[in-house]
Amino acid sequence: MNMKATRITTLLALLLMAGGVTMKAQVNEPIEFFYSPDILAYHICEWDDGFIMLNADIMGEGRYVMLIDQEGNLAHSEAWYDNVNTCSFLTESKFFKSSDGSRFFYYVNGPDRPIMYKVTISNALELTTFEFPDAFPFPEEITNDNWWNFAWLPNDDGSTFVSGVYIEGNHCVQMMVRYNEAGEITHQWSEITNRATTSLLPPERGNSGCRLVMDDPDAKDVNSECVVFDDSLNVVDIKHSIYNQAIGIYRPHYEHFAVHPVTDMIYLLSAVSFPAFNGNPKITADIYMSQFDPGFMQTKYVLGPYTDAEYDQISLCEAIDFHEDDIYMCGSMNIMAPGVIDPMESENFYVALLDGNMNLKGEIYYHSETRFIIPYSILALQSGGCLVTTAGKDRRTSEQQHAIYKLSDDTIVGIEEAHDAGFAVAVAYPNPGKDVLNIRTGLKDARVEVYDMSGRMVYGQEIMENVTGIDAGGWAEGTYVWKVVADGKEAECGIWIKE
Repeated sequence: MNMKATRITTLLALLLMAGGVTMKAQVNEPIEFFYSPDILAYHICEWDDGFIMLNADIMGEGRYVMLIDQEGNLAHSEAWYDNVNTCSFLTESKFFKSSDGSRFFYYVNGPDRPIMYKVTISNALELTTFEFPDAFPFPEEITNDNWWNFAWLPNDDGSTFVSGVYIEGNHCVQMMVRYNEAGEITHQWSEITNRATTSLLPPERGNSGCRLVMDDPDAKDVNSECVVFDDSLNVVDIKHSIYNQAIGIYRPHYEHFAVHPVTDMIYLLSAVSFPAFNGNPKITADIYMSQFDPGFMQTKYVLGPYTDAEYDQISLCEAIDFHEDDIYMCGSMNIMAPGVIDPMESENFYVALLDGNMNLKGEIYYHSETRFIIPYSILALQSGGCLVTTAGKDRRTSEQQHAIYKLSDDTIVGIEEAHDAGFAVAVAYPNPGKDVLNIRTGLKDARVEVYDMSGRMVYGQEIMENVTGIDAGGWAEGTYVWKVVADGKEAECGIWIKE
């Protein structure tokens, strides 16, 4: 297996002459920093002069901690779980960093009772596994098929908050425990919820304890609350009906929360039902990122490109990261190429860069004609730019084709830089469509134009928002060419088919 990065430099040019309208299609393949048909990186972090991954070998050999260098070469590999010791449940946390600079993560293993483990990675990349003597306190009658959705939050004193959920009849029971450094349970708390979706967050700056976001049992509609705990898991505050602040959306299907380490602002990335977005009832769900202040009052939100109702929950894990004042986010999108009928045949991904006030600085998009690609996580690099981990497979052979992409800030905000790296700076959807054509771009001071096949402009306007919704109800059925023009030059273009 070749673990080195694959730089694909093939450039295909499509020239369409439509009554004087020239369209150039950008079809470069993205530059892959790391590629493997076997290794899927669930979590990733920086480690000295390289990158360290916590990942799964999808060929069934087990799970590994791996180190890749700055050139994308595999430098070290160490197994932390061997599939010979099979279990029906296995999940792990992201990487945490201790005061001495070493990294560690947690995982829970079955199959009988949920046992917690902590794996510490030394500076020499040696792994030490510690098994907690106290099992997570689920009732004995609960089978391993009914406990799930664990989250961990370590404390400076060596203790750890752990949350977990088990199903009881038509309800879920949310459990919270605190383990001391010896792995013994010192405190616990539980509550019955309607449908539990867990996010375990650090306390508000200046406080101790933790915060747990879960379903709100007292809400009149399906909603979520944030329960604030002290160090002994006493409830000191509850923030009710978090999602009622989100205008025009239904309750999120899945959710991932992240807290900015400097500003203490809270960010929610989720997939939400939004059938009326830009008047298009076919769009059943959208990516949605909301910004809350430390008191869980929403201050702003942005929408990503639309997806479908079958959005992959894992794709929301660690899909937000921060560097200084900037916010990086990635997501999956189902923006179909002309002629593609099944939205499940059109997995793509996008990356956005925003400032601390949620103003979009740049956004890039990618659709591969040969590969399904779903993003799993994003890592903001201390030197600027980011890494995006993805899962993929060949559309024709179904061969696994996982990859990590390394993007500079210039790639996300620059037109030529984005094209050189194989990304588009604008997309059109739904495609094919009927009454509405949406043009999405992060470009500023730009203009959108649409032409019919005779070269006649049927629409043109300055771009004022991230998404420009165009009423195409009166247009004849057929093929159209859309263009985004920035600084007097064609920045992106494509074909749109009206049914």
